[in-house]
Amino acid sequence: MKISPPLLILLTQLVLLSSCTSQPVSVPEAPTATNETGERLLAKAPKNWVTVFQLLNDTTRLTDYIPPDQSKSDWSAKLSFESHTTKELSLDPIELLFSEAETDQSRCDFVRHYNVFSGLENNYQTSVRLFLCGENAFTNRGEVKLIKAIRGNDYLYSVRIVRRVPPFDVNEEEFTKEEVAIWSTYLRRISVCDGSPQHPCPDLKMPPEAEAEPESQSNPGQ
Repeated sequence: MKISPPLLILLTQLVLLSSCTSQPVSVPEAPTATNETGERLLAKAPKNWVTVFQLLNDTTRLTDYIPPDQSKSDWSAKLSFESHTTKELSLDPIELLFSEAETDQSRCDFVRHYNVFSGLENNYQTSVRLFLCGENAFTNRGEVKLIKAIRGNDYLYSVRIVRRVPPFDVNEEEFTKEEVAIWSTYLRRISVCDGSPQHPCPDLKMPPEAEAEPESQSNPGQ
């Protein structure tokens, strides 16, 4: 598969961002990701983003957020925290993300997806992948997604950022490398821990300005 030079540069930047060693940051756990064993997803939505959907049951937990200036029926940026019990979902993070790509193939005129990072984070299997959808048949918009999947002992977690953009051609991606780099930094700071020596939890006493947040760029034409 031939990758255009701008996208190749972007992917190189994302890999460098994802492989950097990060200092502990103040990222309170999402309320949907804490369980009785102490395993938890250390993540939160950007400031002022609003909850537009939530599902909580014994096996699945899902919360969707959008920027405050967008609507549930017509958003251009969305952040989702999702977790499934490992008893219900036996996939590893890479398999989960390839399953996402297969789903996209059925609803997009073309799909490109690239590995940003795959390996261990805090001794948990982790994978981050970038997805490009030229035009979604249901929304008639292009989509850019970054998804981070982490397999814990109790849950398989995924954090996804979806950006809707005007439809684009395979060689004319409609997004900025700066924005996706910000998303990648945000996802890099999200982790899973349970307080054990194998999966220690970070010191959460860092100032709020240490946090990185994905930006939303509202566009009436999207």
